[in-house]
Amino acid sequence: MQYLCDVIMLTWNQLETTKVCIESYLVNTLVPTRLIIIDNASNESTRQYLSSLRSTANCKIKVIFNKENVGFVRGMNQGIEISDAPYTCLANNDLIFTNGWLNEIIEVFGKYKNLGVINPNSNSLGVAPGKDIFLESFADRLKEENRGKFIEMPYCIGFCMVIRKQVIEKIGGLSDEFYPMFFEDTDYSLRANRAGYLIGMAKASYVVHNEHSSTGKIGTKKEEIFCKSKETFVKKWGRMLRVALVIKDEKSLDNILGEAVELARNGNFIRVFVKNLKEDSKVIFRKNNFNEHSGIKFIKYKSILGLMWKILKKKKRYDVIVSNSRNLNALFTKLAYKTLEILNKEEIYKIKMS
Repeated sequence: MQYLCDVIMLTWNQLETTKVCIESYLVNTLVPTRLIIIDNASNESTRQYLSSLRSTANCKIKVIFNKENVGFVRGMNQGIEISDAPYTCLANNDLIFTNGWLNEIIEVFGKYKNLGVINPNSNSLGVAPGKDIFLESFADRLKEENRGKFIEMPYCIGFCMVIRKQVIEKIGGLSDEFYPMFFEDTDYSLRANRAGYLIGMAKASYVVHNEHSSTGKIGTKKEEIFCKSKETFVKKWGRMLRVALVIKDEKSLDNILGEAVELARNGNFIRVFVKNLKEDSKVIFRKNNFNEHSGIKFIKYKSILGLMWKILKKKKRYDVIVSNSRNLNALFTKLAYKTLEILNKEEIYKIKMS
């Protein structure tokens, strides 16, 4: 059988959660795949269940039992090393897959040849069924409305991350700098971006993620591990910046949008404040020949007072404000914001790395 995707699933106990995950995977994954399960020294009941799994007509199952818990990064890299399919998926064992989730992702990869890494749509990305709405009905509606659509993101999340084979051949697997876990997915996204690939999400593919059910088992060490990996990430890439771009009209927006997209592709979050904005964000991206990007939001303001209110009311401060208005720069400088008179990527990168 020619497998289109090797799906690497890491397990560590959580027997009932793992059963639900694998059952939903086998029912709802419609393309030929190989499910490579890396077990990180689970208890006996979990190992017995994994040993009982049998391949199906559409899915070859391979289980590797580790004698010790080698962590997320090294466990996933075990699977990456033996993966030889056109696509490799890194999947948590706390997921619920919906019908045709992988078909849609592969379709999007085929449509966008420079795509490197994709997430499915998910509650982990802020999209969830409303109350009393059945999961499959919700997923079917997403497919009807968004089939073949892709949105860029500043980075992908490792709960379910599908990678094109050429990306792995070019940049390798997850970085051991982030052993045992945390920020390895963000690092991988930025590495893929630097190698020339786009990253983002297939809008019509849907997977439920029971967030924190895996990492919650780590206990008191979780915060310590998280802080260590975050420190490693910031030393390597700098802080992810929240950047406010203040421009006077939509014509100016067309001139700086390319710069904004490049900043977002480097892991920053951009809010573009446009006076008397009329066009929809999707129209703005499309007419300038860019993909929609979740890291860029367009915000309309009518007056300086309105602009001030929209910026100052935010709980999270902006790291830098970019404007071509000296008066606005002076005003925000008095409020202790870092400001730039023009959109200067080199200066922003200096701030990012500081």
